[in-house]
Amino acid sequence: MKAIILNLFIAVGLFLGGCSDQSYLTGPSQQDPQSSSTLIKLGTKSLQKAISISKTINGNTGGSIAIVGSFDDGQIQVNGTLTVPAGAYTGDQTITVYMEGTYAVLDFGPSPFTFDKPLLFTMEISGVDLKGINPHDIVFVYIADDGSVTPIALGTTASNKNKGILSVYDAQLPHFSRYGWAK
Repeated sequence: MKAIILNLFIAVGLFLGGCSDQSYLTGPSQQDPQSSSTLIKLGTKSLQKAISISKTINGNTGGSIAIVGSFDDGQIQVNGTLTVPAGAYTGDQTITVYMEGTYAVLDFGPSPFTFDKPLLFTMEISGVDLKGINPHDIVFVYIADDGSVTPIALGTTASNKNKGILSVYDAQLPHFSRYGWAK
């Protein structure tokens, strides 16, 4: 009889715990991207300088934006390209790329903005402290407003722990939002 009552209490506890708003049984936890422990930090210092680049591109003809800059007195280098293929959208659009420098995260704007053809994004960030991170666990992700992350399936993510390099090649961005590297 005691075993039945104990099993009943366990079953009710699991049921109530699984139905709560804080449940991790049905999906990932929702985290603030700025405090998320899954996002890769660029360095150990608080970086003061941000990278902000804007360019007007006609979506009918396409074009590209070079994303080049540095953080931490030049010890962290950023080198990338955002390519807009012809037919990605109609007319002119001023595109902004912003990287504040604490995390390996970029904000693309205007957001939200969905494309008829995905944009291609390639970037390498060197000088990143990757100590304690398994390079095979690093992925390039879309970061939703609620902090949840979704890996970008199309494109190649790579890292080199010894050289402190994070990279992504030809990631296909279907919309503008926040993207970055996570572990």
